Amino acid sequence: MSFLARVTYTSNGSTPTFSFSFPYILESHIKAYVNGVEDAGITFPTSSSVTLSSTPANGATILIQRFTPSDTRLTDFQDGSVLTSADLDQSADQNFYIAQETSDANQSAMTIDTDDKFDAQSKVIKNVANPVDNNDAVNKTYL
Repeated sequence: MSFLARVTYTSNGSTPTFSFSFPYILESHIKAYVNGVEDAGITFPTSSSVTLSSTPANGATILIQRFTPSDTRLTDFQDGSVLTSADLDQSADQNFYIAQETSDANQSAMTIDTDDKFDAQSKVIKNVANPVDNNDAVNKTYL
């Protein structure tokens, strides 16, 4: 599966810096997670890499992901103002990046396959509630 705005690594226990190849508008749009927990102390040694606040343990899962804001416009055009290519590009990039992130979310979602059954894509399903009806999925603890 190929994603447009996220990359995953398995830590070797000695490397705190991880690269990514997707573009972004602001550094604040890039998030890093170690075993699902956000590392809020990342730094950017280059425009296409992040250094975590500490070196993750060997075998830890590292996720670098872009989150472009979709609840507010980054560019606000005003009547009578000068329309620049930089403003137009930023507005178009914001929409394009949001579309890519939506595509990534759709690719990683559990979807119904051609046989009309859900496909978990060989991933663990977590947070399964205790069953209520006879045909509900069950979690290991419940069993």
